Amino acid sequence: MKITGLKTHLLTTQWTGDPAFPQMLHSTAVIRVMTDTELDGLGESTWGYFAPDAVPAMVDFFAPLLKGLDPLDITRLTRIMTDASVWWARSGAGRSVISGIELALWDLKGKAYGVPVYQLLGGKVRDRIPVYASGGPSLWPTDELVRKVAFYAEHGYRATKLSTGYYQLPPPSSAQAQGRMVSVPFPHARKLEVLVEGFERLRREFGAEMDLAIDGHQGGVPHPIPVSEAVATAEALAPYRLRFYEEPLAYTNVEGYAELRARSRIPIAGGESLCGIDQFQDIIGRRGLHLIQPDIGFVGGLQETVRVIHFAEAFNLGTALHTGASMGPSMAASWHLAAASGSIDWLEHVLAAVGIQRDLLVDPFEVKGGTVGLPEAPGLGVRLDDRLLSRYAFVPHSGELT
Repeated sequence: MKITGLKTHLLTTQWTGDPAFPQMLHSTAVIRVMTDTELDGLGESTWGYFAPDAVPAMVDFFAPLLKGLDPLDITRLTRIMTDASVWWARSGAGRSVISGIELALWDLKGKAYGVPVYQLLGGKVRDRIPVYASGGPSLWPTDELVRKVAFYAEHGYRATKLSTGYYQLPPPSSAQAQGRMVSVPFPHARKLEVLVEGFERLRREFGAEMDLAIDGHQGGVPHPIPVSEAVATAEALAPYRLRFYEEPLAYTNVEGYAELRARSRIPIAGGESLCGIDQFQDIIGRRGLHLIQPDIGFVGGLQETVRVIHFAEAFNLGTALHTGASMGPSMAASWHLAAASGSIDWLEHVLAAVGIQRDLLVDPFEVKGGTVGLPEAPGLGVRLDDRLLSRYAFVPHSGELT
């Protein structure tokens, strides 16, 4: 079997699976590895979520490097791509495109052997995987926040992650109803009080039956908060026994992460926009995290994610796979890896994207009692045919602006 070419499929959809989530257009880039047989493989680049229009040209760069080679030699092919793009793809967009191609190779290999990818990773370590609902913005007023978490509980989730800031949904009749939420401004002296009031209400409503986590969203913002504010947030919310505090600081502030981890009673998590084991090495080695969150469609692919997880294991750190932008193959790959790795504590799931996920994933992703079973289809268990290409026709310039 030989590779005959690569093809990029850009898809656009509206995330409508969560009524308390921004009802915006989102896009992704699915990469197809074609062969001289009836088999092909599908992967997904997280960069397609942010700048889908830019992905095809980068995929085309790698196509002639792989043409004519055996797609089952995943390690060799990945090294060929990283070596050829060392000047511009060590991280960021280029590394994410390599991730998508590598995932397609794993999908193809699983199909070739007729087994789910987790079997190629050593087999399953469990029958059910803990999942948390990635809820995005916390809603104001607090009654809306309670309704939001109740929605997740009704759909089988027993854990959810919410933002440290509050937002309001646009009125249903508003022209902005399908657009961005509006941030609710509070005086600086009131911010922590309001945050505490919200989590106190959630604990009162749901007790210990719903695990809660918080997301600071500071990893990719122009003006991230200082460590002092993150410490204050962690201390204020410590009584509510949160599972983790995600992205509390900019990733460039490794000293701040180390200080925060040492002072926080809430486990500190991060890593969704880091690439490769080299970018994780410093923040892990300097004791900046309790929990790592690699994104399999961004970090460098499946093998690189495994390397990062193994490195973290040496420091007794767990993993919560980041899937916030995953709509198909990347979500599936994370699912398979969680089935094969006992170090993965959580698998993130954005319920808002469930519509396109149901179409692209062969096996149903059904959450019951806070967990999901294992995929069964060969490869990653994903599909993309002409019908789906038509349903999710690409809308140019539909990447998310942070």
